Amino acid sequence: MEDNIEEGFIEAINISFDEYNNKGARSTAKLKPVHSFIANYLHLKLNGNYEIYSQGFEEGKEYQIDGKYYPKKEDIVVLNQNHDPLIAISFKFVTSNYKQNSNNYFENLLGETANIRRVNIGFAHLLVLRGHTPYYNKNAGNKRGEEIKIEVLTDENIAKYVKLFNDNDFPHKPDVLGILVVDYNDKTQRMEKANLEEFNLSDETKRLLEGKLSIKSFLDKVYHLCKLKDQ
Repeated sequence: MEDNIEEGFIEAINISFDEYNNKGARSTAKLKPVHSFIANYLHLKLNGNYEIYSQGFEEGKEYQIDGKYYPKKEDIVVLNQNHDPLIAISFKFVTSNYKQNSNNYFENLLGETANIRRVNIGFAHLLVLRGHTPYYNKNAGNKRGEEIKIEVLTDENIAKYVKLFNDNDFPHKPDVLGILVVDYNDKTQRMEKANLEEFNLSDETKRLLEGKLSIKSFLDKVYHLCKLKDQ
């Protein structure tokens, strides 16, 4: 599983994307493939010694954490044998209209991180972006709206997350941060890992995306965060 972790995760992304296309952006069905993939990975890695709550995994329930400022149901939550929450994981897959919403996504992340970390629960966030993201006119009459243009990923789009990753301030920085860039291949009709050389990204950003922010690194750090919080 470790050797094919990125391949397996992208397969989960494809199932999620199919659900999004078939059932719409508001359907929770699109969340289950990725949430359950992460939950299953941690279940196996942790030898089944912890409780894990996630859509699509076992009972398929989310777990609500009483945060510092407000209660919040998190995508994936790992609890110890005393039923105490150790870590929470949030996941965001941006399928369209990224640039108009990017600041809102980021500001929501800062608030969610502080809310969870301030009660001494570990917090991890995984972001999946499309290299070429369609922009839809949501006022159109059909299900998704008219596609107006394609937004191409730039360094500026990821810069705020790189700054956050490099920031040492507590408590608004997630304990673990991961970012994956994918693109839709019209020939195979599947999402694939994007070729970062096609975009105007700095060398630092590319190194981080291939290394410390990669899926493999993200999941490994989440595992070690679970163990650390259970000490």
